[in-house]
Amino acid sequence: MAHRVRSNVGLAGANAATPGHWGVMRPGVGSPRPNADQRAEIKRLQSLGYVGGSQALSGATGITIHQRGSVTPGLRFYVSGHAPGADLIDLDGRVRHRWRFSYEQCRAANPEQADLFLPDRNGVTACWRRARLLPDGSVLAIFEGHALVHIDRDSNYLWSYPGACHHDLELAPDGSIYVLTREARIQPEFNPQRPVLMDFITHLTADGRELESLDLLAAFENSDYASFLDYAREGGDIFHTNTLELLDGSHLDRGPMFAAGNFLISLRELDVVAIVDPRQEKVVWALSGLWSAQHQPTLLANGNLLVFDNKGYGGHSRVLEIDPLTQQVAWEFVDSPEAPFYSATCGTGQRLANGHTLITESDNGRAFEVTSDGAVVWEFRNPERTGPDDKYIAAIMEMVALPPGTTDGWLSQAN
Repeated sequence: MAHRVRSNVGLAGANAATPGHWGVMRPGVGSPRPNADQRAEIKRLQSLGYVGGSQALSGATGITIHQRGSVTPGLRFYVSGHAPGADLIDLDGRVRHRWRFSYEQCRAANPEQADLFLPDRNGVTACWRRARLLPDGSVLAIFEGHALVHIDRDSNYLWSYPGACHHDLELAPDGSIYVLTREARIQPEFNPQRPVLMDFITHLTADGRELESLDLLAAFENSDYASFLDYAREGGDIFHTNTLELLDGSHLDRGPMFAAGNFLISLRELDVVAIVDPRQEKVVWALSGLWSAQHQPTLLANGNLLVFDNKGYGGHSRVLEIDPLTQQVAWEFVDSPEAPFYSATCGTGQRLANGHTLITESDNGRAFEVTSDGAVVWEFRNPERTGPDDKYIAAIMEMVALPPGTTDGWLSQAN
């Protein structure tokens, strides 16, 4: 299938504006053999990534707002751009537990598979892109574009998967794992000369063995939503899939696309949020036009979508709650002079049990909790700084609020 493509600026220019860890990709098996120029382009794509810190620091760090009695109780788990690890803090900013594990340690733990763990040419694995805290205190973490690693509560190595993992992962009820993966290859229907990055949903066993992968390009081409591909780049990172959420079927009464086992995904470069049915291997629902360069769509208990809209509010950021069927806006928190708020590259939103929303303003190293009427009741600014005279603040890739009692089974023994 041939697709109309739009002209776009080269990734080198985009990388200069928003540098960072975009990942290391391998040529796809069975794709046309790249020539010398195409191999050079693939290497260039491998150099793209998220920076650990990119914004000038202003004001205080740590806990800067804490309206006691109004904040959702519980600990906060977050991934920072300054180190390959994650921290667990209380609402006063005290570190209750810390995990650290580097990509170098990951490679060293697998000497028999050294050729599968690609070298980090530009330091894109200096921090974790995303991490998931498991009930036993162990953590699954993504080294952007390189690998997925599982470490225990004391940061001891358990296993790893060297599959060019990126951005997001999801746990299935049976304990298996789904993770976004990626390959660089020549895809003639987009561009016969320039390599593109192809995204996949890869299924792993609970101990990290690969089972199967779902090709997201094929899922679009096999669907009623193939026309979204008309707006893809001519080369490079044509999808930039940044979110993966496994649906539980609780909203099946609203439509068959919400069936248990389907995946909610976000494709930043297409400005598209979509649902993929892995059994049919096709996209069964997709929506665009309400956001730009979005991250972290999640299906709420009320059936609405919560989306971090990076650039769709007149080039500014907002967190948007909409009805996915009627497209009616139910709630939003927007950038304003009174409450400045902007993240160009990453960001997350989490709806809490009391109706508040925890927002991660990644690029500015800030996470904050807002009420339904937009009042900020808690704010954390990353205390980690970098650059000359501590000029820059480290990004917060994601912060997650944990319900009280979540860590009771292991935290006291670990400290």
